[in-house]
Amino acid sequence: MKRVFTLLLFLSLSATSFAQVDAYSEDVKKCVKSNGTMSYYEDVMEQMYTMLKVQFTDANVPDTVWAEVKKGKPAAMDELAQMMVSAYKGHFTHQDVKNMNVLYASKAGKNMFKTDGLTEGDKVILSEFYKSDTGQKILGSQESMNESMSKISEMWSSGVYRGVIAQLSEKGYNL
Repeated sequence: MKRVFTLLLFLSLSATSFAQVDAYSEDVKKCVKSNGTMSYYEDVMEQMYTMLKVQFTDANVPDTVWAEVKKGKPAAMDELAQMMVSAYKGHFTHQDVKNMNVLYASKAGKNMFKTDGLTEGDKVILSEFYKSDTGQKILGSQESMNESMSKISEMWSSGVYRGVIAQLSEKGYNL
């Protein structure tokens, strides 16, 4: 009976931990989408495809093959988001990420990413946010997060590039 109880306790704790990790991941993904990070990397992928088309001009790769190659973009973006989750885990609690999402969903949070500037009210809200525990963590971890994100960006982009080159090579298109 003790074994059954222990097994049930272990399974329920495992399920709870998994759900928390999954919720954390989803909240980080929402955060990096809201703050423009994912949009930036989607543009990076488009630029990579453009660069590769130029590099493979002499190989006469048909548009149908390029369309097939581009079908890998959603998976690559999801892989990137998961890599970012690991960076966030090293710096922020789940509550911190939730706080960021609340900020990014607010008018002030949306305006901070626009080029036409912030209102005085937005500046007050942002100032108060950055005085909070979460805001202080963001400010205090900028150098470390930038370093982590730089490494993630380098690993991810080189992996995606190599993957596309391999996919083209498998189809008989080489530089």
